[in-house]
Amino acid sequence: MLPETVWTLGSLLFGVVGYGLLVVGMERLRSGRLPRAWRLMAACPIPFLIAVWLTGFHLDNQIRATLFHLNASLCLILAARTVTRLRRVEQLPSCRPLEAVLAFSGASFLLGAGVILFVKDFVPWLALEFFVQILGNFAVAILIYSVATDRAERKLSLMAELDSLTGIGNRRWLERMVPGHLRPGDTVFCIDLDHFKRINDRFGHAAGDTVLVAVAATLRNLKRPDDVLARMGGEEFLLFLPELRTADTLPVAERIREAIQTIPFQHQGTALGVTASIGVAQVFRLGETWADLVHAADMALYDAKRSGRNRVAHAPRVPQALVPA
Repeated sequence: MLPETVWTLGSLLFGVVGYGLLVVGMERLRSGRLPRAWRLMAACPIPFLIAVWLTGFHLDNQIRATLFHLNASLCLILAARTVTRLRRVEQLPSCRPLEAVLAFSGASFLLGAGVILFVKDFVPWLALEFFVQILGNFAVAILIYSVATDRAERKLSLMAELDSLTGIGNRRWLERMVPGHLRPGDTVFCIDLDHFKRINDRFGHAAGDTVLVAVAATLRNLKRPDDVLARMGGEEFLLFLPELRTADTLPVAERIREAIQTIPFQHQGTALGVTASIGVAQVFRLGETWADLVHAADMALYDAKRSGRNRVAHAPRVPQALVPA
């Protein structure tokens, strides 16, 4: 009953925007915030309208269906990739099934695009495919709810694993959050405040607690959504940065060091100069262990302390076959 241009172009635009919203929603589920460029989706109809005005491609069933399928396949695969990143950090039980359903749906749409291009009578095949996609949509909705439920239950269990002073994770929490298998690019920063005992001795433990809370807040604001931050005890913090580019390790560490140095601490009118030394270690090959990575970062931290403090030291590579003496 609708004009042909309205329903053909409308169905394609709804598909493009709808699956784009799925990708945005998965990123929101993963990081808790929308990606910066999500508002660009409002401009999505513009290139389609221009192409329609120039070519009228939307009236060709084969072209329109192929574009719909390729867009859906790309968005579903991107959504599955987002869930993979979420699973590496939070390790929720529902993440793996959700990742599998999204990837399967993306592959199904990709296969559907091939059927449209190479099978003359493709409509019966698309009817079967859309039946599968409807089931997949129900499964995605249920699994997203399960992920949210798993996350809520995990938050309750993690309350006992948070540092009561700074509100960030403690050592036990860190062990639960670190992935079982490290990948090249995974990086550890061991961050230790310089001469912290002097602050406690001169200004009291209340002033020292204020410094720790402020430093933890600064680190929390600087880290990426996937990064894992923990207080290891006393004045030492550990930051795990998955899949960090090698060229970015030292600049990121220097930015953290400078941010800590510029925190404006004062106690009864007296300025407190707080600095930090940072040891950096990065995974260079598969098979390296968490213990070796942290040990290398600790050794780099000691180098930074010996070299005068308030600086960054990079471990050349993670050593192999470390055994207790």
